[in-house]
Amino acid sequence: MKLISTIFTFFLFTLMTFIVSADENESASVSSLAFPSSLAISMSEDAYPYQFVDDNGNPAGVMVDLWREWASATGVKVSFYPMQWQQSLQSVADGDVDAHIGMAITKERQQLFSYADKVSSLNSYLYLHKDIANKKAISDIRPFKIGIIEGTSHEQDLLAIEPSLTFKYFKTKKALYDAVVAGEIYVFATIQGYNQGIPINLELANNFHISSRILIKEIELAPVVSLLNQSWVSFINEGFKKVSTTHVDEIEKRWFGYRRESNGLLIAMQMNVEPFVDIGLDGLPHGLFVDLWRLWSEKTGISIDFIPSDMNGSIELIKDGHADVHIGYPESEEINTGLNRANHFYSVKSRFFSYNKEIKDISEIDGKRIGLFATSPYIIELRKVLPNAQIRYYDSMEQLIKASRDGDIAGFVAASAYTSHYLLHQKSWSEFYQYNKLDFGTQIYNLTNVEDTELAERIANGFQLISDFEMAKLEQKWLLNKADRTFSTVDKQIYISNKDRKYLDSLGAIKLGYLTQWAPMEYQNELGEFSGINKEVIEIVTEQLGIDIIPVAYQQWDKLNKDLQNGSIHLVGSMANNKNREPALEFTEGYWPSPWAIATTLTQQPLFNLSQYNGKRIGVVKGYNLINILRQQFPGLEIVQVDNTQRGLQAVSSGDVDLFIEQVVTLAYVLNEGEFPDLKMALVADLTEQKSHIGVYPKLKTIIPLLNRAIETIDETKQQQMYQKWVAVDLRSEADKYQKWFKIVLLGLLIISMITFIVFLGNKRLKREITLRKTAEQKIKFVAEHDPVTKLPNRGLLDDRLACAIKAHEREQAKFALLFIDLDKFKNVNDQHGHHIGDALLIHIATALKSVVRKSDTVSRFGGDEFVILLNKVDSSECAIKVADNIINVLSDPLIIEGITLTASASIGIAVYPDDGDDAIAILQMADKKMYKVKKQGGDQRSF
Repeated sequence: MKLISTIFTFFLFTLMTFIVSADENESASVSSLAFPSSLAISMSEDAYPYQFVDDNGNPAGVMVDLWREWASATGVKVSFYPMQWQQSLQSVADGDVDAHIGMAITKERQQLFSYADKVSSLNSYLYLHKDIANKKAISDIRPFKIGIIEGTSHEQDLLAIEPSLTFKYFKTKKALYDAVVAGEIYVFATIQGYNQGIPINLELANNFHISSRILIKEIELAPVVSLLNQSWVSFINEGFKKVSTTHVDEIEKRWFGYRRESNGLLIAMQMNVEPFVDIGLDGLPHGLFVDLWRLWSEKTGISIDFIPSDMNGSIELIKDGHADVHIGYPESEEINTGLNRANHFYSVKSRFFSYNKEIKDISEIDGKRIGLFATSPYIIELRKVLPNAQIRYYDSMEQLIKASRDGDIAGFVAASAYTSHYLLHQKSWSEFYQYNKLDFGTQIYNLTNVEDTELAERIANGFQLISDFEMAKLEQKWLLNKADRTFSTVDKQIYISNKDRKYLDSLGAIKLGYLTQWAPMEYQNELGEFSGINKEVIEIVTEQLGIDIIPVAYQQWDKLNKDLQNGSIHLVGSMANNKNREPALEFTEGYWPSPWAIATTLTQQPLFNLSQYNGKRIGVVKGYNLINILRQQFPGLEIVQVDNTQRGLQAVSSGDVDLFIEQVVTLAYVLNEGEFPDLKMALVADLTEQKSHIGVYPKLKTIIPLLNRAIETIDETKQQQMYQKWVAVDLRSEADKYQKWFKIVLLGLLIISMITFIVFLGNKRLKREITLRKTAEQKIKFVAEHDPVTKLPNRGLLDDRLACAIKAHEREQAKFALLFIDLDKFKNVNDQHGHHIGDALLIHIATALKSVVRKSDTVSRFGGDEFVILLNKVDSSECAIKVADNIINVLSDPLIIEGITLTASASIGIAVYPDDGDDAIAILQMADKKMYKVKKQGGDQRSF
C-alpha cells in the first residue's frame, strides 16, 4: 500500500510539472504571438529634429532613427506615417495605426494611451519678440496671446504655471510661424531648435532672439500604444534596451550637430595667429574668429568651447573626432585637408612686406627672392604676378623676418593683419614697409568631418544669421588697418520686418517740404533740384527704408510749416522739437547740431549775448520756433519776421533791422558767397544749442521709429563727409575781402594825409573781425571733433592727442596712462527707459569722469558706452589705479533722472606707456584687452 502511494505521488508530481511547463511555454508563445510582426507608427510631419518629413518626402529625425534601431534589434518591421500633430494622436486612439513614435506624457493622454519608457527628451520654450524681451517670467506674458500648435502639451504645461494665460491655436508649425512673421503673434511656444530644419528666416532670427526665450519645462518623449494594446509596452521597452548607447549618441550627434552630453560644440583652434585667434593674457581664447563664433553661439543658442592646439594639431583633433569643427582654416585647391568645408567663414588679405625699403612698384621685386609660408594658398596667383621671382618657403614668421634682415630675401608675403600685429608686438613695425597696391585673398573655411553633414548645415545656417554690419563691427575691434577689413566699406543696412515693409509699401509716395533758399541745409540749385545737407540725409533714409520721397519746394517757412500740419506734405527737415508743436506735429530724433549766430553790419559794435541788444530790432524767419523762445527770454528785443534768410540779411544791409539771427551753418554759408560784404557774423552765447529733427505729419507717426533707425546709420564717417562738404566753409575768405577793402581805403587816406589814424582804426576793426570769424571756425571745428551728446572729445580728437602724448612723453622719457572704460549693462537702460534717459546718464557719467582727472588730461567718448581717459605724466602705475578706483566710486553714487533712480558701474582696463606699448595702437589695444578681461569677470572693477 505504501509502495502504491509513493508511485501515485510521483506520477501526480510529474503530471503537475508537465502542466506548469506547458502553461509557461504557451504563455511565452502567446506573448510572442500577441506582438505583430510589423508596426504602423504615426508621427508628426514638422517637429524637427525629432520627427519630420525631409526634403525628399521621407520620414526623418531623432525618433525615427531610434525606432529603426529598435526594429533592427527586435526583428519587427516598422512603417512610419507622417501627419499633422493632432491627427497623429487621433490615429492611435482610432486604431488606424499601432503606435505613436513618441510624445510628451500628460495626465489627459494617460487616460487615452499606454506609455512605454522614455526614449529621448527635449526642452520647450516661450519665444518672445525683441520688443518684449525684458519679460523674464511666464506670469509677465499674461497680456499677450501665446501661439501654440493644437494638440501639443504646451498649453497644459503653461496653464499649470500660470492659469490666466490665453492662447491662439494653429494646426501646423508653418501656420504658426507664418503668423509670427506677419507680426500677429509676439509670443509662441515650441520646442528647442524651432528655427532649424526650415529655410533661414531673418524675420524670426532678428525678432526672436535665443537669449530672450523662457524655459517652460523639460519634456520626456515616450512611445505610446492604445489601451487595448497595453500588453505590447513591455516588448517595446525591451527592444529599446537592446539599442546600444553608442548608437543613441551617434543619432543625437547627427541631429543636434553636437555632443548632447556636453550640450555644445567643441571647436579646435590654433594659437599664435593674432588678431584672428590666440590665447589672451587672461588665459582665454580671443580674436576676431573667436568673437565671430561667440556671436554664432548667441544666434543659434548652442554653447561652444575651444580646444587650443597648433595648426596641424587642430586639424588632427577634427580627424580623430576629439573636436567637432575647426575655428577657421585656409583651405584651397592646393591645400586640402580632406575635411568637409562647412561654410566659407571669412577672407584674409595678404600683402608684400619689405625690410628697410619702401616698394613703390611691384616690378621692383620681380626676379628677386621672396619668402612665403609653405602653406600659402596663393602661390600660383603670386607666380602669375611675379613670374620671375624666386620663391623660398619658411615655417614661421620669425624665420621670414630673420631672412629679410639677413638679406636672404627681398621681402615676404603674409597675412597683413597677422603680420602687422606680430611686428608691433616684436617692436619691429618701423623696420618693415607694406605694399598696399597688391593683395591676395585667402578664403577661410570652417571644417568638419565628412560624415557630419547635418552639423555642417547647422554651422552654415548659423553664420547666415550674422549681418555684414555685425561683421564690420568686429573687424573694427580687431583689425587696426582699415585696408585689412573685408566689411569696412559695407554700410549698416537696417532690418525691415515684413509687417513694416507692408506698412511702408502702403504709404505710397511721401512728400517732403523744403525751402528753396536755405543753403547749405536745403535749397534749390541752378537746375531746380532739391540740394543740401537735408537732401543727403533724405537719400540715406530712402535707401534704408526703400520708400519714395518727393521733394516739394517752398519759398516761405511759415507756409511750409502750415502745410505740414494740415497734411499737404508729410515730412520737413531741420525742425526744432518744441512742446508748443507737439500736439500738432511729431518728430524724429535729432540728426544735426543747430547752434545760432547773428549777422550785423561791419560798423556795429560786436556783442555776443542777445541780452546786450535790448531795444534793438532783430530779424527772424517767419514760422521759426525761435520766435517764441526770444519773446520769453529776451522781451526787450523787437522781433521783425522775414520770409527767408536772404530777406533777413537784406534787412540788415538796408537798416530795416539791427541784426538777423539764423543757424550758424546757414549764416556762414551765405556770407561766404560774398553777396553781403558789408555784414559780419557773431556766435550767440546765451541760446541753448538745438538739434535738427525731421517733423512728421501726425497721421504718419508710425513711420517715426523706422525713420529713427535709418537716421542712426549716419555714422561718424558719414557725418564727417557731410561736414567737409557743406559746413567746412573757409571763414577767412571774408577777412581777405575786408583786407582788400582796407587797402583801398588806406590808399585814399594816404592821399588826404590821415594815414596813421585810419590805419590804427582799420587794423583794430580788422583784427576784431578776424577774431570773430576764427571763433566761428573754432565752433564748427568743435562740433566736428566732439561727441554731440556728452560734448567730450570724440575718437578722432583722441587719436590726435594720443599721438601728441607719445611724442611728448618719448622726448621727456615720461610715462602716461590710458584708461579704457566700458559701462556695464548700459544697454538695459536704453531698452527699459528709452534713449533719452540713456543720453542723460551718459552726460552725467561724462561729468563724473571729468571730475576725477586733471585739466591736462583728456576724457573722451570712444563710442557707444565706451570712454577712454588719457592721463598725462603719471609718476607710476599706482596713480592710474587710484584714478580708476575713484571712477568706480563716483559712478556708484545713485542719481535720479526724470524720477528714475539709476546707478552705473564700469569695467576699466589700464595700460601705461611705454611699459604696455610704445605706439598708439599697442597702448590702446592693451587697455582694451584688460578692460575685456574685467568684463568677463563680471565688471565693476579695474584691471592693471
